[in-house]
Order: sequence, then C-alpha cells, then structure tokens
Amino acid sequence: MGSATDGFLRALRAKPVVAGLRRSADVDGAIRHGIAVLFILGEDIFALQESVLKAHASGRLILAHVDLIKGVGRDEAGVRFLARHLHVDGILTTRGNLIGPAKREGLIAVQRLFVLDSESLETGLPAVERAAPDAVEVLPGVILPLIAAQLKGASLPPLIAGGLIRTRAQVDEILAAGAIAISTGAEDLWNFRGAKEQNNP
Repeated sequence: MGSATDGFLRALRAKPVVAGLRRSADVDGAIRHGIAVLFILGEDIFALQESVLKAHASGRLILAHVDLIKGVGRDEAGVRFLARHLHVDGILTTRGNLIGPAKREGLIAVQRLFVLDSESLETGLPAVERAAPDAVEVLPGVILPLIAAQLKGASLPPLIAGGLIRTRAQVDEILAAGAIAISTGAEDLWNFRGAKEQNNP
C-alpha cells in the first residue's frame, strides 16, 4: 500500500465522514466543517480544478468521480489527466479497468459497488477483488449492515458506505458493521463524532 493510500486511510479513521459533493460551491462548507476527505461527484474540469486548489490549501484530500466529471474521458487518458494536470489525490469509479491506471499514477483508487440485488452482489464482489482498489464504496450505504456477513468471505479492501444515509444512528450502525467511513452530502452529518472521539474530546 502506498503512502497516499496510507494517508487516506488514516484520514478516514480520524474523521469517518466523507463529504460527497455534487457542486463545487459546497467545497467551502465541507472544509469549514473539518471534513478531511472530499469526493467530487459531478461538475466539470474547471470547477474541479478550483476545488482541488481549495482542498489542498486546507490540507484536505480530494477524489474525483472520473465517470461523472465533465470534460475528461472515462478512460486511462482521463485518469492521467486528472493526476498530472488537475492533481487530484484519487479517483472514484465503477469501472474496474481504471483502478490499475489510477494506482500507476500514484492516485488513491476507490471502486464503487452498487448492490441492487443478490445477483449484483455475487457478480460485483469478484470484479472488485480482481481490480484490487484501495477502498470500495458500497452503495446504497444503508445496505451495508444487511450484507456485512456476506462481505466477510470476500477479500476486500476497506469499505466506505455511501447513499441514503440520513441519520447519526445509521452512521453508527454502518461503522459498527465494518465500514471505515461513510460518504454523504448531508451537511448535518458532517459534524458526526464517533464514540471514540466523544470519549476523547
């Protein structure tokens, strides 16, 4: 595991809530809330460039969803562009074939796994194992406690849960089920303090 990945996992353990942002305008708010890791889930390359500058100026890590950013190809060249010209810290993608190129560029590589039914879980797990990302984002995140037992048999990297997470009780349950972090656009969860942090103010 590279130093970028080590730093990413340390950041998630220290602050297990990731800001999942669809608009660059929300980057400032996430930084003000003390969020350590930002997932950019939309916008174009120009807005992303601005967001990267803001995040890095504040010591935050920023990952771009390569499948959703406008103005960049959803391919190996697109990954290289994000790494070498926009200087993102990592990517998110549903495409297993982009994980290897991202890691070769020194990027943190997070693969998104949509669990819509039993079949998508059965076919998705081997695909993730083959791609070997640095972390997996399971969507919708609220399903993680229900499938935690099935995930234990797979050889998976750290898990992040994203999607439909609306309450602090859900965050607690998801983290207790084995996730290292949750990602959310819900601003009221950005101040989440886990049990460890509450006991050590």
